[in-house]
Amino acid sequence: MRAITARLLNMEFKNKLTVLFITVAIIPLCILGLLAYSRSSYAVQEKVYQTLLESTSQVNYSLNYFLGDIEQLSTYIYSNRDIQDVLSRDAKRSIADKHEDELRMTQILDSFVGSKDWDIEIYILGLNGERYFTGDLLPKEYDQYNDNWGLFRKVRQVGGNSVWDTHYSMKKLYDYGSVLSLGRMLKNVETNRPVGYLVIDIMETALTDKYVKAELYPDSQIFLIDRNGNVISGKPSKQQVGTKLEVPYLDTVLGGTKGYFQAKDDAGKKEAVIYDTSGSTGFKLMNIVPVRAVTKETKSIRTLMIVVMAVGIVLAYWLAAILAFHVTNPLRKLRSLMSSVESGDLNVAFSSKYQDDVGRLGQSFNKMIYQIQHLIKENYEKQLQVREAELKTVQAQMNPHFLYNTLDSINWMARLHEVDDISRTVVSLGELLRFSIRKGNHLLPIHEDLKQIRNYLTIQKLRFGSKIQIEILVDPEIESFYTLKLLIQPIVENAIIHGLEPKKDAGTLRIIGRSLGGNVQFVIKDDGVGFDKEAVRLRAAQAAADSSPGSSTGIGLENARKRLELQFGQEASLLVDSEPGVGTTVTIEIPQLGGAGENHV
Repeated sequence: MRAITARLLNMEFKNKLTVLFITVAIIPLCILGLLAYSRSSYAVQEKVYQTLLESTSQVNYSLNYFLGDIEQLSTYIYSNRDIQDVLSRDAKRSIADKHEDELRMTQILDSFVGSKDWDIEIYILGLNGERYFTGDLLPKEYDQYNDNWGLFRKVRQVGGNSVWDTHYSMKKLYDYGSVLSLGRMLKNVETNRPVGYLVIDIMETALTDKYVKAELYPDSQIFLIDRNGNVISGKPSKQQVGTKLEVPYLDTVLGGTKGYFQAKDDAGKKEAVIYDTSGSTGFKLMNIVPVRAVTKETKSIRTLMIVVMAVGIVLAYWLAAILAFHVTNPLRKLRSLMSSVESGDLNVAFSSKYQDDVGRLGQSFNKMIYQIQHLIKENYEKQLQVREAELKTVQAQMNPHFLYNTLDSINWMARLHEVDDISRTVVSLGELLRFSIRKGNHLLPIHEDLKQIRNYLTIQKLRFGSKIQIEILVDPEIESFYTLKLLIQPIVENAIIHGLEPKKDAGTLRIIGRSLGGNVQFVIKDDGVGFDKEAVRLRAAQAAADSSPGSSTGIGLENARKRLELQFGQEASLLVDSEPGVGTTVTIEIPQLGGAGENHV
């Protein structure tokens, strides 16, 4: 057995598929007969159950219509002025008056039920002690009723509305043939004062007469149950009428609205349960049919099975060879392409004219190769952008020792001649140059960056004098956070050169720094000449292309944007808003960094 298993496992994939396809084809053919019988039996049962469900729904509709008529009858009695007048009279009136009222009430009740072929009894129970009814006998429970008894308690709770009650306890002790009662409190319309109760008892025969429309199978049973599973009516058996239906699937029926299912009775026999629910009363009509009465013997399919099996084996072998070839050929091609990728050749692609699993696998392979190439290119471009940004930062550098010595000489000459403005300007320029070419981490505390901005503004203030007013409003609590080196200075330079310098009148430059929603926000705002939206786009494109040391935009807006994207990704933003004649506002947001080593890329 092990030798056979090992031989099968070591076979080529094409041969494995051939054996697999033949095996898979023969097994279904062997069980085709069982499946065909099972399927046909299921189809027959479903058709019968649908028919029974439609029949049950029709019977239930007839019951609903009948019960609706009973409720309508109660409404007529409730609104009858003569009945209200009789029930409102004094209980101590004369016998002649009582006799006259009895004749009057009898005539009224006969007019209500005389034209109806209903097996019901009507009882009007006045609070003044009067009792009027259509039958020959007044039950003791109605003559000496208790307001806290089931039906009357429910009636008092709903006021003048009608309620249904099955009152099975009374049915068991006093069998009057009634299985369902409608109760209603009668009130005087003018005073809205209760004057009595109305009870309409429905006999079991009045309900079973409606079942003639139902399709009954041998040994089937119909039950009408209430919301609690108590049997109101049944056909043909009456044994469970007045008791709770004892079946294992009662909760399933009570929890549903309409449908059918198969279940087993207490004896373990299968039976079909078809049920429908009344939308007005909540009563459920059940039709329980033994499954053996529904199913019919299906015709033998043995001959068909044998023919299909013989033809199927031949077709299975032929199809197995074709399918194995078509399945394995793309896989062999894909394996060859993977070998090329392992060797470092990424200029490969899998092509397939089919959209099967192998074709989608090939598409996934192509996407993987594309993603690898994209990631390699993206990483390479990021490295180039980082180098380009670094180069742009140091393009304007000169020999530091030469610059420091020269500026120091100018400073001392200015101090000797007591030219303080030149001295302060030279010192600021020296600090600015020393800061711009300082090596080390590209992140530094905000207070250091602001120091160099103030040095830069000192130089510009000397140049423009009172033409430019400068306001720096930075929240002290953010000065300990870190920012990119030389991030704000190019924006300030653009604001002065392109916004305030061309302006004829004096202008104001504001630099605002604050904490905002877990980020640090810088706002560089000027009231210079401004420019339109198209100029913003063109200036950004020009800044991206201009890398000369003499560029008037310095490092440039686009360079600042790229540095933000490289360092912080989507966590940072740079927005430019400008309007001609009003000014320009540049808003920068970066994450709050507590140290130079934090990574937000």
